[in-house]
Amino acid sequence: MKILKYHLKKFIKQDVSDSDLSELFLQLGHENEFNDEIFDFDITPNRGDCLSTLGLARELNNHLKVDLSIEKYDKEINSFDLSFVNKSPDSCPRISFLKVEIEDICNNYQPYLEKYFKELNLKKNNFFTDISNYLSYEIGQPTHCYDFSKISGQVSLEEISSQEKFKTILGSEISLSGKNLVFICNNSIINLAGLMGGTETGCSSDTKIALIECAYFEPESVIGKSVKYNLKSDAAHKFERGTDPNIHNFALRRFLKIVEDHSKIKS
Repeated sequence: MKILKYHLKKFIKQDVSDSDLSELFLQLGHENEFNDEIFDFDITPNRGDCLSTLGLARELNNHLKVDLSIEKYDKEINSFDLSFVNKSPDSCPRISFLKVEIEDICNNYQPYLEKYFKELNLKKNNFFTDISNYLSYEIGQPTHCYDFSKISGQVSLEEISSQEKFKTILGSEISLSGKNLVFICNNSIINLAGLMGGTETGCSSDTKIALIECAYFEPESVIGKSVKYNLKSDAAHKFERGTDPNIHNFALRRFLKIVEDHSKIKS
């Protein structure tokens, strides 16, 4: 896992050399290498809590002067009616949704977000998906973004056993088999839960109203799916190792703060 020194050191409030920082992480059990810009960590599977910049900074809290505070959206968030039913609460005991509308789509990112893509050589997708990807990197909570204008009718989360075709957001079509946890809208699968969304409801460069899904999936409901369907998924990597079920309010308010840094929020 690659983390920019620029993002990690924002949490550290004292001078520390790269080599000393690397050695401290080694003592804490995190194998790593570093160059001028990047720390590259090998995080063991039992430490899913360290799969983020915040998680790694938290590891340093008893050894260095560290400030773990992150700016979040602190204004009131209104409730809204979403026709949603969770038919698999054992697999997904906690899930939250945020609907956000912006006035203008931003094409020029703030330095902290721009560096994430440039220095890690990552491809940009669209405004909301880019923020979702950065948020996962920063705090370790994957989110999924739907274009709200493409959501019509009730959305359900359920486990299916039937053989179905599913076209991923990357454009590949996969054949689902066995048991799979999926989001369904209008009898169509719109998201392979914990792995990847579909093209049918995905955000684009024109999306101004997005529905953000923030969920906790039991690892057993996700484990093995990315290998089975040959899908490279950062979300699955994190969900398989366990995410924080109590982070949703903070995660969505942090998402909104990043939106607010780049565009005027209409609602």
